[in-house]
Amino acid sequence: MDFSTIQPLLPTNDVLPLIEAWTAPYDFDLKITRPRKSKLGDFRPPKPGKRSSITMNGNLGPYQFLTTLVHELAHLITWENYGHRAAPHGKEWKQCFGALLISLAEAHPWPEVYKKAILEHATRPKSAVGGDPGLQKILLQLDGKDDEVLLQDLAPGAEFNFKTRRFRYQKRHRTRALVLDLRNKRLYTIPLVARIDPAD
Repeated sequence: MDFSTIQPLLPTNDVLPLIEAWTAPYDFDLKITRPRKSKLGDFRPPKPGKRSSITMNGNLGPYQFLTTLVHELAHLITWENYGHRAAPHGKEWKQCFGALLISLAEAHPWPEVYKKAILEHATRPKSAVGGDPGLQKILLQLDGKDDEVLLQDLAPGAEFNFKTRRFRYQKRHRTRALVLDLRNKRLYTIPLVARIDPAD
């Protein structure tokens, strides 16, 4: 596998040998895609006559890109070892992702805040990197995107715009918020780490 296409997207090339070691036994495609609103990265198991594939949004900051890539590599490794016997975010994947994060933390002299966040995340991996609001906030800070406003930054009752619609933040749940669509008066849940535009 040639990882030259991802070198400019990583916070440091020091991690390339580690990524190469993790993936050496596996045959897969890695593609950089246009930005997608619904996902940062994606793993697809092989179809008949094709290889497994990982797609990554090309607009991610370096730390977000690396952390999401490790998440997707955990899917690849879990699939290669367990196939359909493992749930996509089941215990086998959680163990694999946690182990990869620990290796990553030890592979480079990372900023302490990043190292601490990924080691903490390794103990209780989420099905999406964005499912850990603390980690997501640190990734945005390290990537110089801390001026972006996340839904978790608002107080209940605040109004905001999200995907061309206006909402009112009703109630916080563990990883999502209950919100009211001000146009159709329906309730929805949105991830707390969703990037939003506060209402004026």
